[in-house]
Amino acid sequence: MRARWKLTGIVIVILVWAWWYLKFAGHHLSFQSTNVAPDFWGVTFSKKYAEELGLNWRDAYRAVVNDLGVVNVRLPVYWDDVERERDVFNFRDYDWMLEEGSRLNVRFILNIGRRLPRWPECHQPSWTIALSDDEIKQEQLQAVQTMIRHFKSFRVIESWQLENEYFFPWFGLCPKADLDLIQQEIRLLRAEDERPLVLTDSGELNNWSRAARYSDILGITIYRVVWNDYFGYFRWPWPAWLYRLKASVAGKSQAKTLVAELQAEPWPSQFRGVTDVSQDEAKKSFSLKQFETNSELARRTGFLKAYFWGVEWWYWLKEKGDASMWDKAKHIIQTGHGE
Repeated sequence: MRARWKLTGIVIVILVWAWWYLKFAGHHLSFQSTNVAPDFWGVTFSKKYAEELGLNWRDAYRAVVNDLGVVNVRLPVYWDDVERERDVFNFRDYDWMLEEGSRLNVRFILNIGRRLPRWPECHQPSWTIALSDDEIKQEQLQAVQTMIRHFKSFRVIESWQLENEYFFPWFGLCPKADLDLIQQEIRLLRAEDERPLVLTDSGELNNWSRAARYSDILGITIYRVVWNDYFGYFRWPWPAWLYRLKASVAGKSQAKTLVAELQAEPWPSQFRGVTDVSQDEAKKSFSLKQFETNSELARRTGFLKAYFWGVEWWYWLKEKGDASMWDKAKHIIQTGHGE
């Protein structure tokens, strides 16, 4: 019986996808300027990724919270960045970002753990290579506890995120999800702080059930145009109501669901970096029009908030003389719409 229901579900999804694709393939959402709260928009800011792009990460961060006027930041605290030597922690850079944000009333989702945003997804110190799997887990738990105890004094932290897309097995160079391990992390957090816990999952490729079950707030990703070896560039056709339906089935209301990653940078082919492709190639997966389309989709979900993914790339383009993405983001964030 379970297999029959599973097959029925798959057939329904395929039929919905086929209808939507045939009706809207190659087209963008009609733009309706759906109203959202003034604090709806946010960004994920990765210090590590900004450095990989060759940016002065402090300048980039200042521009994000000052010029863009961002009021919500999801901030990954990379384990391999703060514990470069075993048992020696340095939180100076992350303290600085929280303090800078505090001056401008920015609110943060602080993301800690081993599996965090940006490739290779798992970010563990190089000194862990010589350890066994069990030893790495113990070091991971110790690091998580140390981070919680250090950062919990910052009142600008609105919520905590443990790991990232932890139950999504098909992306990243990471070990298989360990339910016992993340439950231990959750217990450590609950023992130290009462602020809400966010767990995230793939918007298109997972059912969100476990991330929803163990979290106070569910965070999902939305990537509209992606690339893979089998299909090349592929446009996900899901309408906003389908994301709402998935959240409801997973047991989360719209008020307890947010878009943790909203695609706002290209997905280059052949696993290249965004700085390694031409603008024409970049536009195959992300253009100014796609920026409007993705933003409108996020609004229509009715979810709590939406955090853009790609702010470091916008700044990199601006530094190269092309401020079009930066200006588009600024307009959307400060006015609520993209017209």
